[in-house]
Amino acid sequence: MSDSPRSLKVAIIGGGMFFDDIIGQTFKDFIRGGIAGSLNSIGMSHLAPAVANVGIDVCAIGTRSQSSGTAGRIVDWFATDFPGQTMEACYGDAVWNDILANHKPDVLFVATPDNVHTQPILDALDAGVDVITEKPLCLKTSEADAIIAKAKDAGRIVACDMHKRYDPFVREMMLKAPEQYGTINRVRAVLEEPLEVSTEIFAWAEESNPFAYVGCHWLDVVHHYMDVKPVSVFATGQKNLLLNWDKHHVEIAKRRDVDPSTFKRQGSINTWDSIDVAVTYDNGMRGDYNNNWINPAEFEGAVNQEIELYGIYGRGMVDQQDRGYREAIIGDGSRTRNPSFGGRIRHKGGHLEIFGYGKASIAAGLLAIIRRRILGESMETLHDTYPTAASQRDIVQVIEAASAVAEKNYEAFSAGRGTPATALLTESGFDLVGAS
Repeated sequence: MSDSPRSLKVAIIGGGMFFDDIIGQTFKDFIRGGIAGSLNSIGMSHLAPAVANVGIDVCAIGTRSQSSGTAGRIVDWFATDFPGQTMEACYGDAVWNDILANHKPDVLFVATPDNVHTQPILDALDAGVDVITEKPLCLKTSEADAIIAKAKDAGRIVACDMHKRYDPFVREMMLKAPEQYGTINRVRAVLEEPLEVSTEIFAWAEESNPFAYVGCHWLDVVHHYMDVKPVSVFATGQKNLLLNWDKHHVEIAKRRDVDPSTFKRQGSINTWDSIDVAVTYDNGMRGDYNNNWINPAEFEGAVNQEIELYGIYGRGMVDQQDRGYREAIIGDGSRTRNPSFGGRIRHKGGHLEIFGYGKASIAAGLLAIIRRRILGESMETLHDTYPTAASQRDIVQVIEAASAVAEKNYEAFSAGRGTPATALLTESGFDLVGAS
């Protein structure tokens, strides 16, 4: 831990899916050595000398339920590496309010469920605290507008962990696309999460959907690198497996030769299996985004993700399963790995450190906060150096519109009327077209 008088106190709320692998381990690395060593991955290594002695301390971890013991487990986990650090486990339905009042952090890291991002962000801004939030920023355009306005009025950072824009494979393709591929006619993007996400890991799956949860990543990549604005949205979705999970989990258990009573969720789960979204942009380009969270556990990768650009002079594609790292292990089968996201190094001295674009995205947000809070730079100077709340506004608008359109088309299809609905995006939100 740094003894530098220049330091940031960070509080974290939420301890979900990627906490130990990415979020928690990233902050362990930052406590140990600061963020300077991570800046080359975001193209900011020239600022390393200016921030090298800025210490990062995590003062509190908050989760909702004390019965789960998640926050306490995380505190104990941090203590194995930093026994002298003072860190408190906090619990409550609005745990961030107690943390903001009692610990007075400089930064609140929001890793709560998709539908519980907005209020912690707004309350943190009211308390003069900068924010890094997991994606998506929020689920409604009105909430995004409230966050953006409050961050501007407060002169505070709200950064969103959109790590796909830092994937070196994706970044390489997107940066060379205009010169190499010419005018882009179409983007095709796929991101499919494992079935356990919607049935075992996330109790809140019914409050979100697979497009909001992971489709936002590809939206961010396309909007950030191609500087396009969405104008209309068409979407359809499927509700076959999860809505009938009370029946299908028994068949899946039978196929895997396991006891169905071992499944965490056994009743119907009222959410989408998958959503397919077509976005038309202001330059005429079309983006096709295909997302689900029912990919079988037997699939070779942790996720299935790919993005392809079709231009008038050429095309490019990044496919996670084609990056060249495969293993075949007895009992686990053939698997592809992606250390570019969260690779691990075990040093001879014993401590673990991670690298990759999962860590890079968090570093980008923290760097912006350090430059604003400690180095005294203006908000204008920091524009476009990290995934800002303002950069997420169009993404949230597409997410909200797609959810409404998919629901209308699902109702129409079930009634034998096809899929007539689409959304025209407006300044304030969207208008549904073709829906009765």
